[in-house]
Amino acid sequence: MNLYQMIFKRRSIRKFKREQVSEQLLKDILYFGNCVLKLDPDISVKLEIYENLDGRLPVKGLWKVEAPYYLVFYSEEKEGYLANAGYILEPVLLYMTGKGLGTCYLGNTKVYKENHEKYKQVITIAFGYPKTLLYRDPATAKRLPLKELCVFKEEVGEPIKNILKAARLAPSSMNTQPWRFIVYNDRIYIFACRDFLPSSPLVSMRELCIGIMLSHLTIAAEEMWMNIKLEKDEAMAKKSYKSGTYVTTAYIKEFN
Repeated sequence: MNLYQMIFKRRSIRKFKREQVSEQLLKDILYFGNCVLKLDPDISVKLEIYENLDGRLPVKGLWKVEAPYYLVFYSEEKEGYLANAGYILEPVLLYMTGKGLGTCYLGNTKVYKENHEKYKQVITIAFGYPKTLLYRDPATAKRLPLKELCVFKEEVGEPIKNILKAARLAPSSMNTQPWRFIVYNDRIYIFACRDFLPSSPLVSMRELCIGIMLSHLTIAAEEMWMNIKLEKDEAMAKKSYKSGTYVTTAYIKEFN
């Protein structure tokens, strides 16, 4: 199954077997991560995998999950680095799901292993072979319906609806889904909600989750044979919005 199909199958896993993952698969994960397109190519990033089969790895955090392996994402701390992290990581986790591995985003959790002077440790991913079911039925996902996430300004075709269905399933902190869409046939205006996450760490997670959602948009658009371009509309960016912040616009058209 491809990444698009994994969007509908992946679920967060919090219980893992103490089972070794092959060295080749670990190398493949890092190689895949280094090949994923960035939301911002000017931000330098680094991915590291740390083994924890003996349970002695120094991992601390509010939402820590015990796992045999952790994938840690490091980044330069530049404007947009959190959304960039989510945009890069989500395809990696979908790839890992397709390889039979369970994964879980761990907010506010750090691995105290190495100090990369140039980089900030952004997010930790617990992973390994799951004790529970790896895949989900997408109908069981606790998500808001599209009618609550979208304002449709005109009738749109099935490809656009399928892209939005994929965006709807993007994971987010506490399933808050901090995004809203204004939808046209050839573009989707994307907004971040202000109200859901009052504390500073959770606001940071919101930005990362926006990046995850944008990756779902991109993956789904490619599956629908649509060309997608994420670009800010300066006129939209200058406006003030009561309940959200303008993020970007997804311009969409069919491949020629």
